[in-house]
Amino acid sequence: MRKSVIMLGIMVLAAASAVQGQFWDPPTLANRNASGFEYYMLEVPAGVTMTSDAYDSDWSWFDPEYVLTQEEWRDEGERPLPTRDDLDVTTKMAWKGAPDNRWFVFMAAHDDTLLHNGTTVSRWGGDMIGIQIDYQDHGRTRGASPCYGQEWVAAAGNTTTNFSYRYPESEGGPGQVAWSAYGRAPWANSKVRVDPPEAWGVDSWTSDTGGDTYYEFDIALVELLDDAGPAASVPADLDAIAGADGRGLPFNFFYEDGETALDNDMTVRGAESSARQYFAHALLLKQGEYTAQNVTAVEASTWGRIKGTF
Repeated sequence: MRKSVIMLGIMVLAAASAVQGQFWDPPTLANRNASGFEYYMLEVPAGVTMTSDAYDSDWSWFDPEYVLTQEEWRDEGERPLPTRDDLDVTTKMAWKGAPDNRWFVFMAAHDDTLLHNGTTVSRWGGDMIGIQIDYQDHGRTRGASPCYGQEWVAAAGNTTTNFSYRYPESEGGPGQVAWSAYGRAPWANSKVRVDPPEAWGVDSWTSDTGGDTYYEFDIALVELLDDAGPAASVPADLDAIAGADGRGLPFNFFYEDGETALDNDMTVRGAESSARQYFAHALLLKQGEYTAQNVTAVEASTWGRIKGTF
């Protein structure tokens, strides 16, 4: 159990019902997140430099109570989630306010079989991750510009482009070319790493100990898409939506376990949320609203599996 999180989650649910008309059209938060309760992003402490290199040494400040574990996802087809000896995904999410206004994510996926299904990220098959953000929380009402909804994909196997921009929700519109710049620095920094290294680029890797894929990225968020691209768009004000009583941030992950027996598309958003095209929701906790633990990077990166044995 996350300390102070369940109580906070109850308070958030109560608050959500009170402001439902202001911030959310249905579904309720309980149906919006696959876990049924709130997700969290923690503010990066002052003086900490985050580098998206697929190593979590710069995440040692992160309170492991807020690690998002495999049990807090759901299968898109409502099938049982893979067992932990098959797939175990743990995720840390953070944010930093002005002037950065960035979203930070570190994800570690332990799998008994790594299935890369080719050497290009331009696919939807094999082991890979999809990342989505909808700052304005348009949900199903999104469509023609102005709107905000973007997606990136990341996968192992390609040594030069293992993290790729896909499209804005105004797919096919004039902003398509301009927004391709959002998939590269300085708007987005990213890295995918595989352990053992010899599994990189191999279509299928099976061993007694399995393998690990690490995804790390940080993205400079903006409020709305502008056809001229990210440089012409208004930066998101994460400080304005942060805090236990703040509006929070709509996000979503898709995870693909490419094994034939599973072929699972998993997500962090709830079934009702998916039907309405809403994303999952996370509160952006400020430094004073969570307890930073003095833990090592190794303890933090393995906490998802450790705490599940309690």
